[in-house]
Formats: sequence, structure tokens, C-alpha cells
Amino acid sequence: MTRLNAAWSKLRWSLAQRGLRGTMRTALGRLPRQDTTPGEEKPLLHPFDQRYGVDTSGLIGGGDLRSGHKNDVFNTAYYGMAPSRFRRVMEDWVADSGHAAISQYNFVDLGCGKGRAVMMASEFQFRQAIGVELNPSLAKTAEANLTVWTDAARAVCPVQILCQDATEFSFPEGPCLLYLFNPFAAPVVKRLIERLASEFADRPGLLDVIYFNPEAGEMFDAHAGFKLLWTGTVEMSEEDAAVDHVASPEDLCSVYRWGGV
Repeated sequence: MTRLNAAWSKLRWSLAQRGLRGTMRTALGRLPRQDTTPGEEKPLLHPFDQRYGVDTSGLIGGGDLRSGHKNDVFNTAYYGMAPSRFRRVMEDWVADSGHAAISQYNFVDLGCGKGRAVMMASEFQFRQAIGVELNPSLAKTAEANLTVWTDAARAVCPVQILCQDATEFSFPEGPCLLYLFNPFAAPVVKRLIERLASEFADRPGLLDVIYFNPEAGEMFDAHAGFKLLWTGTVEMSEEDAAVDHVASPEDLCSVYRWGGV
């Protein structure tokens, strides 16, 4: 019965994410091929994990990220952000003179997964870095990773992981930098934008959003309160490119600023 429930959850997720045709195409594409060696496409352990003794590697499909929450069906997948891409975008954002000092900003990663981006964010002089993750198993892994990271004195700002729904997270006072690595589908993004508009109604100019793989970016584009500052591709290092089996050179990143309405 447990296997049947799991299969049904995956089917519901696929239908919500891909529709009926996409679900059928995906199922057909997973039929065994005679020219494919079992396991040959399994992602390699990322050098980030080898270097720092943490666990952020691997690809987990959204259909396998079940927590019992109503928003499970809108999970995309777990895959760690390429460190070189994250750091390049962060360095560009920090260098931008159009916002307050980084020391005043709260960094918030919604859908933080195993916490790779939160750990890297803690290397910057933020007011604090917060990772929010709906899936208890991923959140537990992120917490364990963070313990290793902070015990090695790599964090230069306070950092924490919270296990909760992204649309129910209460943003800290003061300026915030919101980071999204395409963690959930459009219905959740829509609710998130509504919450952002409410929470930052009296804080114009004090919210920036870095959105990697912005599959629901048109929702930010269409909202009168958000201004697109930049969109484009971000180059990966040779080290990241050698082990990343998900990212593409054409992947986009978009940066938005809340101006109020």
C-alpha cells in the first residue's frame, strides 16, 4: 500500500508539473534502453562536498520530495546550485551601489534543499542568512551540513535552517535579499509574490530577488511592484561544468528589485 501511495503521489506531482502529455512523454522516455548502462547518468559527488565534508550532491525529483504538505505537488526538484554561478552573481550584487550595505541585509533562500547556497551566503557579511525548506529530510541534511560548516568557522554571519512552507515564512525586519533556485512551480510563486507585496508594502527598495532558472519569472515581470534589474546567463567554472549533469550554459538568472506599488 505504501508503494501504491508513493506512486500516486509521483503521478499527481507529474500531472501538476508537466500536464498529461508531458507525463506520458516522460514515462516513455524512462523505458529501458539497450545502449544505456545502468547508473551511468548518476550525478557525481560534487567537489564542494569533498572539499568541505558536507552532503549537497545528487538530484532528487520533485515527485520524491513528499512531506505531506499540500504544496508537495508543486515541488520542482532538488539539485545544488553550481558554486561558481552563485558566487559570481553574489559578487555582482554586492558590488551594486544601488542598494544599502550588505551588512544590513538578511539573506533568505526559500526552498534551500540541503543548504549549499545558504552555506555560501554565510561567507558574505550579511546581517544573517536563513534557509527555508519544506521537506523535513532535506532540512535535516541542511542542518547537519550547517553544523559542519560553522564548526569549521566558515560562516562570517549568523546562519540557520527553518523547516516550513515558503509562503508562510515571515521575513525579518530591514532589507532582504531573496534567493530562489527554481524551487517550486508557478502556483506557489504566485502566492509568494502576494506575500512579498504584503510584507514589503512599507519597505520600497528594501527587497531584491535573485531568481535562478526563473521558470515563473513572468509573474515577477507582470507585477507592478517589481523591477527587472538584470537577466542573463552566468558562466560556470570548469570544475562545476565537469560534474554538473543538470545545468545548461543557457540557464538564465534574473534579478528583481521591489519598488512598491
